[in-house]
Amino acid sequence: MRLNISGIQGRKGAFFKVQRELPGDFLSTLPEVKKVLGPIRTELKVTNTGDAYLVAGSFTVDVELRCSRCLKPLGVTLEASCEEEFLKETALDQDEELLEEQLLVEGSEIDVTGIIRESLLISLPMKVVCSETCPGLCPSCGADLAEGDCGCAQEDIDLRLAPLSKLLELSPQAARPERRKDDGSTEEETFKGKDK
Repeated sequence: MRLNISGIQGRKGAFFKVQRELPGDFLSTLPEVKKVLGPIRTELKVTNTGDAYLVAGSFTVDVELRCSRCLKPLGVTLEASCEEEFLKETALDQDEELLEEQLLVEGSEIDVTGIIRESLLISLPMKVVCSETCPGLCPSCGADLAEGDCGCAQEDIDLRLAPLSKLLELSPQAARPERRKDDGSTEEETFKGKDK
């Protein structure tokens, strides 16, 4: 989305507001987003601060995500905001290293597409659940536990450690009995033998 700032150029303190709806197709490429349900609603205020143009505003879009426990679709409104400065010219000398990307005015326009995109991507929740009490799916058969017990035997083991129990079953030492003191191989007897 490109904004024409010619009306406030050369007028420190001047500003204008913009309300627009933009397509949110780029969100549908994310694995977390099942479907984009509507356009991105934007409200922006662009202010000439003298040395730069301050862009402040908010964005909302309705999307369909998946519950991270049961994988059912779930409607969510993503909300994001921004406050960024577009400089009239780069503030760094050529010798200085550019530590972060600076936003620059391009003639009499500023491009806010990147700001909107990044703000909405950051607003995506890490985990979404349809309800706090959602039991999720059975780790053995994949049945939805919200619909009732699937009948699978529930082992009292931490799922993160389950692969380690399989390693113990495959280990050749699992078949051998553990060495005990009565085998005559204890450290105590070894030291006694040295004293003689």
